[in-house]
Amino acid sequence: MIDALAIATAGMKSQELQINTLSNNLANMQTPGYKSQRVAFGDIAVITPSQVEAGLSPEHTGAGSEILSTTSMFSQGTMSQTGNTWDMGIQGSGFFEVVDVSGNHLYTRNGQLHVDSDGYLADVAGNRLAQNIQISPDASNITVNANGQIYANIGGSTTQTLLGTFELSTFPSPEGLQAVGNNDYVATQASGDPSAAKPNADGIGSIMQGMLEGSNVDLDNEMSTLMIAQRAYQLNARVLQASDQILDTINNLRQ
Repeated sequence: MIDALAIATAGMKSQELQINTLSNNLANMQTPGYKSQRVAFGDIAVITPSQVEAGLSPEHTGAGSEILSTTSMFSQGTMSQTGNTWDMGIQGSGFFEVVDVSGNHLYTRNGQLHVDSDGYLADVAGNRLAQNIQISPDASNITVNANGQIYANIGGSTTQTLLGTFELSTFPSPEGLQAVGNNDYVATQASGDPSAAKPNADGIGSIMQGMLEGSNVDLDNEMSTLMIAQRAYQLNARVLQASDQILDTINNLRQ
């Protein structure tokens, strides 16, 4: 019966993290470029492979559940028209690469960009694009094509000038990226090293000016999963309560 206490506690802890993850997804439904997270469960081992090889058998059949990982799901979010010059949506694979004040390289799908005080393109947190694209203060009629090329009229000229080109970073396994807040990710050993490439070529996503990618949170799926997680938490709590009652009964029999 002591095992039941530990198993129910493990189940409650697992479902608590599941509920927290689902709540975070729902809270970020309106966050541009946000990618929903998914929890992977696993049963807690009661015997190791080496013990099996030694011919041993498990003393019982299960020890509860645990969280193996929490990963981001990088499916495409819905594109919405904003009309803002420096709103850039990515249709397809790839990330914008930015560099923070500490020199860390971050990767994001949030294309809410602006020109900072020094004329460089930066994200909403002030992190500059890794390409260090600088926009002339007298630039007008700014256009960005699907290939990420930025054109503008400079100084009243009627001829468009190429100011720079966006690059998108891709990873062998984007699910291995680690979220660090502000819709940013950092590369890990699991994600592999980034590769920078031109947009709209060789399977890389295209740039859509004046548009933003919304979150990919599926409200119906999140709500149904949340209800299941809540019910699972309640059931584990009942197991915990029932185990306590049985132990109390056993203790009274000994008196």
